[in-house]
Amino acid sequence: MEFTVSRRPELMMEPVWLLVGAAILAVSLIFFFMLFKYRIRHRKRIKKAARPPKKIGVAFAREKALHSIDNIIQDLSHSRIDIRESYQRLSMIMRIFVTDVSGRDVTSLTLSELKSSDLKKLAKLIEKWYAPEFAMKTRADFINDAKQAKNVVETWN
Repeated sequence: MEFTVSRRPELMMEPVWLLVGAAILAVSLIFFFMLFKYRIRHRKRIKKAARPPKKIGVAFAREKALHSIDNIIQDLSHSRIDIRESYQRLSMIMRIFVTDVSGRDVTSLTLSELKSSDLKKLAKLIEKWYAPEFAMKTRADFINDAKQAKNVVETWN
């Protein structure tokens, strides 16, 4: 008994399918290469953007804070914002000013953390503004408080 191995006609493969498979493989390799290259470039951009902000000059920070306080007074007088929002903005402006001048991030510190630090002037102002800042209605004198904030900005060392 003799055995021979031969392909049956229904299992034979056309050479065109070999070329199609090679083309699909080449396109896939090019796609994954480009994807990998883009991801590396994207990671480099993220690393560049994550650098800490530079400490800006005291004079520029002072002018920026004074201008922002004036804008809040103007918005309040034209009824674009209410008294509560004006105190919230004033508090944030003072925190940003101290952060810019000192280089220490104080924008997220609580009042007790501010009191325990060496920023007594800021802690005193923020403590005074807590009631009008969180109350739904208040009778606080915002113009007087804004003038005190300007005075602190102008005399900050």
